[in-house]
Amino acid sequence: MNDLYQLPKLSQWIISLAFLLLGLFLAIFIIEQGSENPLIYVAFILYVPISQFLYTPLFKLTGGYTYYSPMLLGYMVNEQQIDLHSGTSFDYLFVFRNQRAGVSLRNKLLMYHCEGLLNIISQIENKRIPESVQIVGTSYFFNERTLQKLGFQIEKATLFYRANLFINFIDLFWMYSVSHGKVSFPALWDAKKAAIKGDKLVAQKKYLEMLYSRLK
Repeated sequence: MNDLYQLPKLSQWIISLAFLLLGLFLAIFIIEQGSENPLIYVAFILYVPISQFLYTPLFKLTGGYTYYSPMLLGYMVNEQQIDLHSGTSFDYLFVFRNQRAGVSLRNKLLMYHCEGLLNIISQIENKRIPESVQIVGTSYFFNERTLQKLGFQIEKATLFYRANLFINFIDLFWMYSVSHGKVSFPALWDAKKAAIKGDKLVAQKKYLEMLYSRLK
């Protein structure tokens, strides 16, 4: 797990609030400068990845992010749906700081994704998550063939979801490049939604355990 989340809760809150204040200061600065020179508002393109990094610890503490492994989280999780996302840039920095870029890092990332799915399965088996929960994510977690083997239904991502991916393009670009060990562009224009019900994911436990062991 991210080293920050091993600290005492008070320390986590102090760091998270300090990051929040820094993020708010940057936003206010851009808005104030932009009122005199509208071109300054272009800086919000850079502010998006910076804010994603700075606000991650607070989202974790307040329950906005639910981590199932160091690099797999659910956004605003409820009993009806788990919206899965790969770890943020903040997680990349702390979890992979000693990991060599390329195949080794990519396999480690996939291992954490498997670990997260197995954690979800465990929680469903222990009745902490209902079997009827809808689990959704994007197809670039795994390739489509692997997702289909796991029982995921693949469909075209909604316009809203695609727009959100493009807003976060800078983060996705550099993290995708690091995982491939070279400059690589994620195919955001071809993004697809992957979905599966909780009980069907549980049925794939053995295959996930095999995949996890192989990656580990």
